Amino acid sequence: MKDKLIIFLKKYPLFLYLLAVFFVLHGFTENYDFVPAKDALLLTGIYLGFSILLLFLSRLFFKSRVKAAILAFLLMGFHFFFGSLQDGLRKFFPGTVLSKYIFILPLSFLLLLLIIILLKKRKKSLQQLVFYLNSLLLLLIVIDIIGLMNKSIAGKRKTHSLPKEFTSCTGCPQPDVYIIIADEYAGNKELKDVFNFDDSSFLNQLTGRNFHILPTSSSNYNFTPYSIASTLNMDYLDLDRTGKQPLLTYTYETIRNNRLLEFLQYNHYKFYNYSVFDFTGQPALTQESFLPVKTKLITSQTFLSRLQKELRFLLVTRFKSEQEIRKNIYYHRDNNEKLFQRTLQIAEEKIKQPKFVLTHLMMPHYPYYYDRDGNEFAYETLGEGNQSNQHNYIEYLRYSNKKLLELVDHILKNSPAPPLIVLMGDHGFRHFDKPVDPKYYFYNLVGVHLPNNNYSAFSDSLTNVNLFRTVLNISFGQHLAHLKDTSFIMDNP
Repeated sequence: MKDKLIIFLKKYPLFLYLLAVFFVLHGFTENYDFVPAKDALLLTGIYLGFSILLLFLSRLFFKSRVKAAILAFLLMGFHFFFGSLQDGLRKFFPGTVLSKYIFILPLSFLLLLLIIILLKKRKKSLQQLVFYLNSLLLLLIVIDIIGLMNKSIAGKRKTHSLPKEFTSCTGCPQPDVYIIIADEYAGNKELKDVFNFDDSSFLNQLTGRNFHILPTSSSNYNFTPYSIASTLNMDYLDLDRTGKQPLLTYTYETIRNNRLLEFLQYNHYKFYNYSVFDFTGQPALTQESFLPVKTKLITSQTFLSRLQKELRFLLVTRFKSEQEIRKNIYYHRDNNEKLFQRTLQIAEEKIKQPKFVLTHLMMPHYPYYYDRDGNEFAYETLGEGNQSNQHNYIEYLRYSNKKLLELVDHILKNSPAPPLIVLMGDHGFRHFDKPVDPKYYFYNLVGVHLPNNNYSAFSDSLTNVNLFRTVLNISFGQHLAHLKDTSFIMDNP
């Protein structure tokens, strides 16, 4: 039996197909709970299909199936591990031509030609190489299967823990929770003082729907990632980290593992991520490609993924490609519509456990697509350099008001019991032609709808870091202390 297996592994170039299986399995194991199994299987099928196609094309160079498989194997390996190769070169040769495409691609092409020539000339058997590659990849796959089984077993044992400072709230009401973030929605104080615009009509309509408006609320940070991280984690960021991960990486991990989500999941809430950030098992919804969207954690380091990012950047910045510029400009519009529709749909869905829905709309954030009546602004006004157009910002804000009320009304209508809704901006408007007091960067919209209508604990000038501390104290029997309200001006991430 052993001899037959050795003969089999020496004869058949399974390594080409095992490479695709290993690559996806390894990424799936590394990102366990982030990538759905069905998407990983679909991705494996796509890569196997490309492997077969490359094998077919490689037979144009070689009569030998083994030599053709080796060539296809090298091409697939280059695609899979290009990101790691490039990152390694960037680490050891920072800022030099050695890490740039202009060096890597010609060198890789020359090496490929050399390998083709050597394979053409080789007369000796390649059985030992076939056996080695087959055995190595099978071993790596077995190791990953063991790792996956361990994670799966640990995942089944794992239960959501109660974060520190929090207490169990047995028997508390469990309303559906909706957080709707309207990006860069300035508070009415900023709108009045700087824009000479009064948003009271919209705020009064929210009040008529039992929302409580915080008139001078403000964010703690002036950029979205930092603001969202501190808001959901109900704490300030550790800006004095020494010898730790970069600030932005730390910020994204804080968002992913925030204490509000941890607390709600401990209380058996089902989470729906309709935001622009990744969470465990629920990456941000992005524009689709031919690959499954949720496998981007596996595919982001591949050659085609890297090349697509670089080419799109060059097409927009250097070559001024009208098609790519237009696609970039309308990205937020299309993504807003997708997230808006997903929120409408989930509000109608009836499930046995309470929902936690996080929706993040890039509105009235720039580009300012529509006027108050839903008429599109001219394409020329949407490009870079028009962020400070205050007239268009206000028009888009008034359009956003109608969409936000539509969303709120749909949630209220379709909720089986009065829901908990927080409608908020992550920070204020920042794009000024003339200097203004930096305090205006932080004034933001905050409206809260609580099922019990108890708003006595909300101060008029509450900051985001204390917003959900207050919400949980009132609605979930918590006793979280309020932190000192402070705002930090950060550099653009």
